[in-house]
Amino acid sequence: MKIVYSRFLFTLILLIIFLNCSKEDNSNTEISSSAVSSESDQNTSSSTSTNSSEANQDNSSTTQDYTGFECDNWFYNLPRPEPVSVDNTHRYYKYSWQSDPMLCLNAYEPSILGDRVDSVKNFLNWAKENMPNIIPVNVFYIDQVNASAESKLQHTTDFCNLVRESDEVNSCISESNDSWGERSHGAGVYGSYLHKGADLMIYDDAFKHSGGVDEGMYYLNHEYFHTFQTGHMFYFEENKQFGISIDLEKKSPPLPFLPIWIGEGGADFASIAMMAKQNLNIDPFEEALTKLDQARRAMEGSNSSFSLKDFESENTRINDEYFAYGGGAMAHIYLWHLNEDNFKKLIVEYYTIFAEKYRLNPQSGWKDAFEETFGITLESFYSDFDAFMRQDRDSQIAIIKSSEEWENASWK
Repeated sequence: MKIVYSRFLFTLILLIIFLNCSKEDNSNTEISSSAVSSESDQNTSSSTSTNSSEANQDNSSTTQDYTGFECDNWFYNLPRPEPVSVDNTHRYYKYSWQSDPMLCLNAYEPSILGDRVDSVKNFLNWAKENMPNIIPVNVFYIDQVNASAESKLQHTTDFCNLVRESDEVNSCISESNDSWGERSHGAGVYGSYLHKGADLMIYDDAFKHSGGVDEGMYYLNHEYFHTFQTGHMFYFEENKQFGISIDLEKKSPPLPFLPIWIGEGGADFASIAMMAKQNLNIDPFEEALTKLDQARRAMEGSNSSFSLKDFESENTRINDEYFAYGGGAMAHIYLWHLNEDNFKKLIVEYYTIFAEKYRLNPQSGWKDAFEETFGITLESFYSDFDAFMRQDRDSQIAIIKSSEEWENASWK
């Protein structure tokens, strides 16, 4: 649930995510636009098929050849390709998977996960059609409490192979050994492994809350949107190339700065918008109301200096709530309230100009993108929104869109 700032800064991204396509009692499913394969507890990679004969030599099930990208564990060892061009600030790349980025589901011990695997798979099929990504997404799904030690090790090994260089994999595995049972959902991508696609870690406890599987889909939607956000941070629309900042590669985290309230609040906002269209047993108006109440609880006891601006780079927990999440989501809802066109801008258009604005001004590219997208200065927005958040609850509820409006709103 953190994008690359809490893990993703922005620790927001990647926590630990993992894959396997050929280990005992683990399975890998490639979600394609044409079909979905069946899941099994075999030592194979189960995926949609067209004509990948080479992959079939070592697997009893087939993998689909998408111009060099296959959902299989060999893919996680691929080196970064040579750039197609270089300028003073960036190295630019074109990847073979750009015409149809794959969504790969890596389910560990699906016999433990049960029908929830199908729920995750159905979501990925929906996302492929309705919220298509510009990068591959590698989803790692495991029960972090009940999975076997072998599956946990494979999960960690696969993740480390994805996000680390080959000489760092063993240390990555060692660092992760003691965190089982305490891991958080997470997703995103850094430039160092952009050529392999984003990681998305989802644990089975997401679906075991009192609200059941449908309520737990919030986490999956939230994390998926993080992959959408972070992928666009590297993508230049004009030439259809991905660019990795030369200077940024020397820093940690190696990801352009995005305020936590935009990253996390944006993922919360988008999760409500996406779930409203997935035939789930949730009420988008009530979900939005939950975000409002989370924000209000965080503000209890605060003075007039309390501001959304304070949550650009801090994810402080206040009164047992994270204002960057609830308050950030409300900031998005507030912007939508100002202009109906802002719905699409919040989910898509802000991110499509992000990379170019960052290249022109690394220190405040996110701010420039905000002001160009919404036609308001950031200072004015902070002032107006802060004042709104000090209003009474009924006045705040009045700006939240109805469930029908959430369901009918379009980002396309």
